[in-house]
Amino acid sequence: MSHAALESLIRAGYTDREATFVYMVAVHSGYFLRRQFIESVQRERGGVATSFLRKAAELSHVTELACAEGRFIYHLHGKQVYRMIDRSDSQSRRLKSTLEIRRRLIAFDYVLSHLRDQRFIESEEARSQLFASLKVKPDTVSRASSFVQSVPTSFFGPEEAPTVRIAFIDEAQRSTSRFTRFLKAYGELIRSLDRAEVVYVSTSPMNFSPAQRLFQQHMPLRHSSAPACPLGVEHLVRWLEVRHKFHHEHGPISPADHQLLLEGERIYRATVHLGLIASWDNGAMNADKVRRLFHAETRQVKFTTELIDADYPRFLNSDVGGSAGSVRGQVAQQKTLFDNDIEESVGKG
Repeated sequence: MSHAALESLIRAGYTDREATFVYMVAVHSGYFLRRQFIESVQRERGGVATSFLRKAAELSHVTELACAEGRFIYHLHGKQVYRMIDRSDSQSRRLKSTLEIRRRLIAFDYVLSHLRDQRFIESEEARSQLFASLKVKPDTVSRASSFVQSVPTSFFGPEEAPTVRIAFIDEAQRSTSRFTRFLKAYGELIRSLDRAEVVYVSTSPMNFSPAQRLFQQHMPLRHSSAPACPLGVEHLVRWLEVRHKFHHEHGPISPADHQLLLEGERIYRATVHLGLIASWDNGAMNADKVRRLFHAETRQVKFTTELIDADYPRFLNSDVGGSAGSVRGQVAQQKTLFDNDIEESVGKG
C-alpha cells in the first residue's frame, strides 16, 4: 500500500480509515457497497458510513448506482482520486456492465476477507516483479494477461518460498466456460510456479465440482507424490542409495532399509526407473541430479474453492454500462438482473 497515496487522500479530507478504504476500492474494484465500508473500518454505526458517502459525493469521487429495494452500489469514478494514487489510466473509472460490476463486488469481498493473511498485488509493476523474482518468463506473464478480467493475485508464506494464490471470480454464471478460458490463459504461468493455489470464488457452490474436474483435466494436480515418485523424491533417492549399497557394495543394511528396498522394488519398475538405476550404477546419476531431474514434479499446485456468503443488490437497469450518460438516468429501465439472488440479509446498500 502506497503511503504517499494515502497521504494525498487524507489531505483531500478523508480520515485515515476512509483513505485506506478508498485506496483499496481504487486498486481492487472501483465499486463498493455500504456494508463493505462498514466492515472495512470496523464500525457498526450507520452514521459513519453516511458521513463518508456524503464526503465522497461532495468531492465528486463517488456516484450512486440505484438498485432494487432502495439499495445502492457506489462507483469510485472521480478522475482526481485516481490521480492521487497515481492511477490516472485505471479502467475502474469507467462504467462497467452489470455482470462485471457484480464480479468486482465479489472480488472486493474476497480481497477484504484475506487482507490479514495475504499480501495482494496492487499493480502491473508489482505483478511483474513478483513473477520475475519467481523466475517466471515475461512472455508467460503476458500470455496470462490475455484473460481480460482482473484476477486477484496474492502471496503468503516465507519470502524465499512464497505460495502464489490466484483467484478466479465466478459471478454466479451457469456454465464454467469462462473458467476454461482462464485455465488456458493462466495454465503456463501456474505450471511455472513452485507453489501455487488456484481458488475458485463464487456466491454459489453450483460450479465447484465441475470447476475442479476442469482444473484436473487442464492441469493435473502435482505434488511431491508425482507419477515417477509416488512416495516423494526423497523416498526414490533413499531407495537408490540403499539398493546400490546392498547390491553393488554388498554392505549391511538395517531392517528399516531392507523394508525400504523391498517396497521400492515393488514401486519403481517403470522405464524411467530402469534408466535411473542404470545411470546410478554407472556413476552418471546421483542424489542431487535426481532431485533436479524431478524438480518440476515436486511443484505444488493446489485447487481450492471459496464460498462468499454475501448478498448483492439487484440492478434496476440491466445495461448500466451501456452508455456514457448520467448514471441516475440509466436506471429508468425497470428490469431486474440478478433474479436468483438470495434475499437481502445484510441491510440496505
